[in-house]
Amino acid sequence: MNGSDLPTTANSTTGEPKGWKTAAGILYTITISLALVGNILVIYILYKRPETRRLTSFMYVNLAVADLLVAVVVMPQTLQAILMDDEWLGGKFGEFLAKFVIFTFFVALTASVFSLTAIAFDSFFSIAYPMNEFSHFRNKSILVPCIWLSAMCLMAPWLVIVTVSEDGSTSRIDYKFSQFGETQKSLRGVYLFIVITIYVLPLATISFLYGYICQKLRAHTLPGVSLKHDKARLRVNKTKRQVIRMSISIAVAFALCWLPTHVFHVMIAINYEWVSSFQAFPYVMLVCLWCGHANSVINPWLLIYFKKRFRAVFQRMITRPLSRVSFASSRRANNGTISRPPQRSTGPPTDVYQCISAV
Repeated sequence: MNGSDLPTTANSTTGEPKGWKTAAGILYTITISLALVGNILVIYILYKRPETRRLTSFMYVNLAVADLLVAVVVMPQTLQAILMDDEWLGGKFGEFLAKFVIFTFFVALTASVFSLTAIAFDSFFSIAYPMNEFSHFRNKSILVPCIWLSAMCLMAPWLVIVTVSEDGSTSRIDYKFSQFGETQKSLRGVYLFIVITIYVLPLATISFLYGYICQKLRAHTLPGVSLKHDKARLRVNKTKRQVIRMSISIAVAFALCWLPTHVFHVMIAINYEWVSSFQAFPYVMLVCLWCGHANSVINPWLLIYFKKRFRAVFQRMITRPLSRVSFASSRRANNGTISRPPQRSTGPPTDVYQCISAV
């Protein structure tokens, strides 16, 4: 093996069947579209709807921004590598663009994983220590820069590894692990570093925190809630189940989506030449990468599905325009006679809801 190695985003696709490229193009187009819609919607809900703003909202925005970068930068670059047989721009600009794209690739993925971990920590503090605000941790002017700066620092080696090689009139992105020493050892170190920092440690942390949260919710009642009536008890128990389902779903989605990619990284780290000798190597790698990219699609829709306030705003955003169209049509049909539906009075939120709304 020489000084250049397999690109992380896509392997050489030269000679692949045309049907494979078409299927991959359609799949990534759908994935990118869903990721864009979901993450933009989450950002819109959090910033344009005051009723959804809570102490932890900025972490969901941070997660959505990181996933949005994956959809805007990472997935299109992977799709371009598939459709154009890994061809790239040559010259200094091409090398600068390659370094920027791949660096953004890993920074966005790392920031997304760290944001999930930060959300798990915030949920842990909310359940385990509800009377403490932890102002330093929950200060968005501190936490958000820390997430992105730490992601940039951890992924800085890719600015050195990424180069562009030219073979005649064709230019391709190359990964020269040999710049850090012997190629196989450097490759093994880099990939194992990635697996540990953005998968094993975050997954272990998230699993522990959510496991503690689930145990806490099962064993105790929420602080400040008086269970004087059966209705209040049922409401609190329902909220507990919702929190447990959301916690488990987020952790499981993260673990399952990134498991194929990191298993593949471990295999490459163990013996790259043996793994790359298989004929199905490019196809397996692209499927594994797509599974990881799909996590950026799943995250926003999980938030919208499980978060009561997100779901309520999302439903209003869909039903209000439809109701206005229906109301306008009814008005025209009645020659200007407007029949207003009766207004239902809504009382103030109960103590139970006030206690659990932040969860």
